[in-house]
Amino acid sequence: MIKGNLDRLHFGDLLQWFQMGGVSGRLILKNTRGERRLDFIDGRVCYASSTIPEERLATWLTKQSLIPVGELRRILATSMLRRALFTDLLIAEGRVSPEDLQASLTDLAEAITSRILISSEVSFEFIPNHPVLDILGLSLNVEPSHLLMEAARRSDEDTLGEIERRSYELAFTGEEFEDLFWQMIRAGVSGEDAIDGEQLSRLHDLVRDIVTTLAHWLSSSPGLVPLPAGQIEGLVGTTEDEPPFYLPGRPHAVWNQMVLACTVRNRSYPGPLTLAELETIATELGLWEEMIGSGFLKRPVASKLDELIRQVVSAWSQTAAAAAPHLDVAPETASLAVHLVTVPTDLVLWALTSLPVPHQRLRKTLLEHLSRRVGSRLAHLADFPSEIRRVLDPRSPTPLGACLHLGRQYLSTAATWPSTIPGGDETMLEIASPAALALAADAAREVAEAFDEAPHSR
Repeated sequence: MIKGNLDRLHFGDLLQWFQMGGVSGRLILKNTRGERRLDFIDGRVCYASSTIPEERLATWLTKQSLIPVGELRRILATSMLRRALFTDLLIAEGRVSPEDLQASLTDLAEAITSRILISSEVSFEFIPNHPVLDILGLSLNVEPSHLLMEAARRSDEDTLGEIERRSYELAFTGEEFEDLFWQMIRAGVSGEDAIDGEQLSRLHDLVRDIVTTLAHWLSSSPGLVPLPAGQIEGLVGTTEDEPPFYLPGRPHAVWNQMVLACTVRNRSYPGPLTLAELETIATELGLWEEMIGSGFLKRPVASKLDELIRQVVSAWSQTAAAAAPHLDVAPETASLAVHLVTVPTDLVLWALTSLPVPHQRLRKTLLEHLSRRVGSRLAHLADFPSEIRRVLDPRSPTPLGACLHLGRQYLSTAATWPSTIPGGDETMLEIASPAALALAADAAREVAEAFDEAPHSR
């Protein structure tokens, strides 16, 4: 295995070295936007792929208008749930010819190369003899020198179409994990909780196990999360009087359907912003049975945690939706955002339940930091609409984030859930007037009080 950074070795030199050496294996290139991969056989590029939303093959195929967006979304969603190769399904269903697919892959490889040439802070890792893809006999046969010449021509005209989005990584190893661990210790262990070397070593192993558990769960596919057993039972028991896929109160199912709905980048429609829109897309995809039947998406029973999530989603959706009109946000969008925001915290809570942390303050610190990392990374991988991404990883205040923030403060477990605005309450003054914020807060409080007095809340 060969590792390094492209600030010390030019990407063109690296590719030419692969070509002259006739190497075979996979080259993985990472930066803050995501991961790109080039597969080699005997020094020639035979496949290209990317986790960056606008560079995924399904989105790339929309440029050629070979397949309707809806069909691409259905096939890619099916491949994610079945853990099958997207390209295999495309060819098997006769939706695209091998020649057209090969041309699109070549174009994608050239674009990836051109963007790496103009990117900064790119790390690389080459895995010799990595088993390269065999897509029904389809592969590229591109010399790196040709790829570089074409990429150099394109790099001057190539634009990413948007400001690069930075996101957190989920897998921590080596120095990255050590930095995270000591950051958690500094923030989560006070002077009164002095610990000795043996305790510190145990905490080190425990935090590593928690991070590994989360990374293992979430690396199975781009953005999908395990479904609690209770939600699966509810979905299986859907009555004939309910819509084909009833989503309110089922945040993990909402999350996964959102992932499937956003699989293909579509500039004219960035993604659903209400539960009703999402239900419509879920019905069109018709994959709910596959989703709840996928073994890798099932989570063991955790009755107390599942009940907590159910109660929080119900109350928070109502308080945030009440605040929304005063901040020019659709109540339905606020409700959808609540369903999504609770999921990363629930995943971390589950890991902390399975691997209990003895120090309460450290537990709180892990919950706060890991929830944000998980939410940010998954939303980035799944290419959620920008309104949702900016709530899951709040680096600037937004009206939607303010709605959730105002609704959250009336929850009895408010401290458990992540803040959806950066800094303190005063940052909300950047996006709304004091009068509007006061009206929104009053509306949220009134709903919370009514909710607490209702018989079903007891």
